[in-house]
Amino acid sequence: VVELKARFDEERNIFWARKLEKAGVHVVYGIVGLKTHMKTALVVRQDGDALRCYAHIGTGNYHKGTASLYDDFGLFTCDQKITEELVELFHYLTGRSLKRNYQNLLVAPINMKERFLELINQEAENAKAGKPARIIAKCNSLEDPTVIEALYAASSANVKIDLIVRGFCCLRPGLKGLSENIRVQSVIGRFLEHSRLYYFARGLENPLDGDFYTSSADWMYRNLHARVEL
Repeated sequence: VVELKARFDEERNIFWARKLEKAGVHVVYGIVGLKTHMKTALVVRQDGDALRCYAHIGTGNYHKGTASLYDDFGLFTCDQKITEELVELFHYLTGRSLKRNYQNLLVAPINMKERFLELINQEAENAKAGKPARIIAKCNSLEDPTVIEALYAASSANVKIDLIVRGFCCLRPGLKGLSENIRVQSVIGRFLEHSRLYYFARGLENPLDGDFYTSSADWMYRNLHARVEL
């Protein structure tokens, strides 16, 4: 699946799509009306007497130039709970699946925003109940109005929130009565901070028992509504 409307890379992507097709690869260009922004690979192979799926789910493009300049994360797994849903997601991209009830993957525009809002709101409820509550998010940009309102509400419920936002951020931290518990910072270093990571404590004492999500999506309206993200 090749996204042709990739900023600065349209011509290169068309070139490689044609080369792949000439070599016998079935190339598709995503879903009409939605930019495909997810970055993932799936390998299905014979292991002994059974088929097994291996998945890579990442934040960075498969691009040799940016691979040496950008800071990105990736999950490499053969966990069936993840790979079975990823098979369905590739069917969705090629027009063969109408699956809506993803349990382990957050997929935009299907269930990602709804699930993120549930996770943020749950932290607020945990804080009100006196349970450990914490949100840490690292992304390129923060702009979606509904997500920002949910973060304000969580802050008002005494959830400690750390936001690491490389680019523009439409949330205002440190406002009395609204965002006193929110801290925003940006990381500038040798590499372009391109990875996205979202953490929710889930009311658990040990921080490592919380939920960690790595994602292709920023908390922006376009990523959550007008793109295929994972």
